[in-house]
Amino acid sequence: MRFTPYSLGLALLAHQALAQTPADSSRNLNPVVVTATRSETRLDRIPQTLKLINRTDLDLTPANDLTDLVKKTAGVQVIQYPNLSSGVGIRGFRPQFSGLNQRTLLLIDGRPAGATNLSTIQLSAIDHIEVLKGPASALYGSQAMGGVINVITRRSKGTPTGNAFAEYGSFQTLQAGFSSGGNLTSKLDYDLSFAYFERGKDYKIGKDNWLRNAFGFKNAVKYYAKGTSEEVDDRRDDGQTRPYTQLRYYSGALRLGYQIAENWRVDVRGERFQARNVQSPGDIAYGITEASSKDVERASLEASLTGQIGAHQPSLKVFTADEANNNYTLNASGKPVIPYRSNRTANAWSGLQVKDVWKLGQHSLVLGYDYTNASTQGRRWSDATTERAPTQPDYALISSAFYAQATLNVDKLTIQPGLRWDQITFDVKQTPLLTSYRAGKKTNPFLSPNLGVTYQLPQHLRIKATVGRAFVTPDAYNVAGYSEARTTAGKIAVTSGNPDLANESSWSWDVGVDYQHQGFYANATYFSTQVKNRIARVVRTVNEPLGNGDVIVSRTTFINAADSDINGLEAEAGYDFGYNQKHALRLFGNLTTMFKAQEVIVGTDESRTERMIANVAKTNVNYGLEFDNRKNLRLRLTGRYVGTRRDIDYTDALNPEIEYTPFMVVDLVAAYTLEKKHTLTLLLNNLTDENYYEKRGYNMPGRSVSLRYALQF
Repeated sequence: MRFTPYSLGLALLAHQALAQTPADSSRNLNPVVVTATRSETRLDRIPQTLKLINRTDLDLTPANDLTDLVKKTAGVQVIQYPNLSSGVGIRGFRPQFSGLNQRTLLLIDGRPAGATNLSTIQLSAIDHIEVLKGPASALYGSQAMGGVINVITRRSKGTPTGNAFAEYGSFQTLQAGFSSGGNLTSKLDYDLSFAYFERGKDYKIGKDNWLRNAFGFKNAVKYYAKGTSEEVDDRRDDGQTRPYTQLRYYSGALRLGYQIAENWRVDVRGERFQARNVQSPGDIAYGITEASSKDVERASLEASLTGQIGAHQPSLKVFTADEANNNYTLNASGKPVIPYRSNRTANAWSGLQVKDVWKLGQHSLVLGYDYTNASTQGRRWSDATTERAPTQPDYALISSAFYAQATLNVDKLTIQPGLRWDQITFDVKQTPLLTSYRAGKKTNPFLSPNLGVTYQLPQHLRIKATVGRAFVTPDAYNVAGYSEARTTAGKIAVTSGNPDLANESSWSWDVGVDYQHQGFYANATYFSTQVKNRIARVVRTVNEPLGNGDVIVSRTTFINAADSDINGLEAEAGYDFGYNQKHALRLFGNLTTMFKAQEVIVGTDESRTERMIANVAKTNVNYGLEFDNRKNLRLRLTGRYVGTRRDIDYTDALNPEIEYTPFMVVDLVAAYTLEKKHTLTLLLNNLTDENYYEKRGYNMPGRSVSLRYALQF
C-alpha cells in the first residue's frame, strides 16, 4: 500500500496516539463552558461537534488572521488569496469569502460579525473561538448550514493587566500590538487592544518542497467532458518571487463595562479594521502578471445589557457593523495607467437580540428574538471620472425571528430540542445607473427545528446524535428583482425575480461517540446532509411582441432546481504523556474525510450535471506534538494535510474540472519565558518550504521565520 499522510493520520488515530489541547485534558476536573448554543453550556453536555480553539492555540500557532488559525486547528475547508481575501466551509460546503448568503455563519460574541471576509478578523482581541459543526439555523437562522464560527472576545476583570509585543521576520514582515484589561474602578472594567501588520517585501513561493517530493504531490489533473484527462505540472513556480504581495493594516478594539447593580451590567464595544493599498497579484495559472490594489475597511459597534431576575437571565444586545472594499485598477491592456477606483462594494448590518435564559433546576430554556437588517451596495467606474452601471442592484435581507432552545438533563441523558421561526423580507432597492431594474419586496417564512441527544455510558464513553434543518436565503434580486436589457434594435431580454422562489434548505443528521480518561481523549462523528432547493439561473427563448414595436426575445429567471449530497467522518484524538505531572508532552490531531460531496449543477438551458463540490478537500488532517515544562519553555510542532480538491479550470477554453494536487505544511513554534513576564517566541511557518495553494494560481508564501518579543505587565 502506498504510504500517504492520510494513511498516516488514520494509523495514528487507530493507535490512540493523538491528543487534545490542554483545556480538554482536564475536562472532567474543570468542565469547559461554551456559548455557541446561545447559553452557557458544559462542553461535555453538547450533542453537536464543537472544536474549542483556546489561548494555547492562539499563542503557539503561526497565524496572521482568523483564517490562518482555524485552518491549522479546526479541520475546515479554506479558500484564501494573498490580498486579504479568505473564507471557510464546514462539513463539505464550499468555502466562500464574499456575499451575504454564505453557508458558514461568522459571529462575534454571538451576534453577526459584520464581515464576509475572515481575513479582516484579527487575533489581538480574541479570548477563544468556538467552531460549531453541523446545522445551526434553529439557533441563528440563515447561513448556519454547515456550521458556526463564534469568536469570543476578552472580558477582563480584576487588577488591570496587559501585554505588548513586537515581531519581525521574513519578507520584511513587522507586527506589533498590545492588549490590556481589568477594572478601572470597582464597577467599571475595560479591554483595549491594538495590532499592526506590515509585509514590506514581496514574498517568495516555496522551493525546497521536502514533503511534496517525499509523497509525490506534483501534478494537478484536468478532467474533460469528453472523458479524457491531462496532468499539469505544479512545480513550475517553485521559488518564484510573487510580485505585488506587499500589504499593511491595523486593527483596534475597545470595550467598556459597567456594573449598574448587583445583578445588572452594561457593556459597550467598538472595533475597527483598516487596510490601505493592499497589493493584489495576478493569477499565476492564467499567466497574468498585472496587479491591482484595494482598500479594506470594517467597523462595528455593539451595546449589551445583561442581568438576572431570580431564575431568569435576560439580556438585550443592539449592534451595527459595516465593511467596504474599494478596488483600484493599475493596468489596462497590459500597460500601466493612472490608478483609479474601478469598483466599490459595501455591506452593512444592524440589529438587536433579546434573550432570556430560564434555569429550571438542572434544566434550562432559552427564549429569544432576533432582528437583523443586512444590506449590500455596489458601484463601478470605467475610468477615473466615468461611473457605469453595477453588476447587480442594491438590496437588503431583513430577518425577524423567534426561537426556543431547551436543555433537559435527566441523570446521564441530555436532550436539546429547539425551534426557530424566521420571517424574511427580500428588499431590492432602486440603484443609480441601473435604471432597468425595478425596486421590489417579497416576504416569506421559514421554520428550523433541531434535536440533539447525549448519553453518558460507563467507562468514560459518551454517545451523541443530532438532527436539524438549516437554510440559506437567496439574493434579494433573485426573488424580487426585475430588469430589461436591449440586446439589439427592438429586441429586449428580460430578467425577473421569482417571487415563489424557496430558500435553499437542508436536512442533516450525525451520530458520534466520545471517550475520555485521564490524559487520553478521542471522538468520531459520522455526518450526512441533503441539500434541496438550490437556486439555478435559467434562460428561455420567447417571442413576445410589445405594443411599441419592440419584442421580448428572452426571459431569464431563477428556479429551485439543484441539490447536493454530502456525508463524511470527523475524528479527533489525543494523549498527554505527562498528564498531571510536572511537564506535559501531548500528541494531538483531527481528521475530516468526505465520503461524498456531490452537487447537481443546472445550466441556463436547464441541463443537469453532477460534479464534486468545488474547493472541498477529500481529506483534511491537522496534527501536532507539544511540549510544556510548566515553567518557562513551550514547543509545538504542527502539520496540516489537505487532500485532493476539484475546481473549474477557466484558464482552459474547454473549462474542464481540475483536481488540485494534495499538500502538507508543517510549522514549528518555540517560546521561552523569563521571570514570568518576558517571552521570546521563534515562529517557523511552512518549515519545509512547500509550494502550495489554497486557490490554484494564488500560491502561498514559502518558508518564513520570525522572532517575537512579548512583555506581560
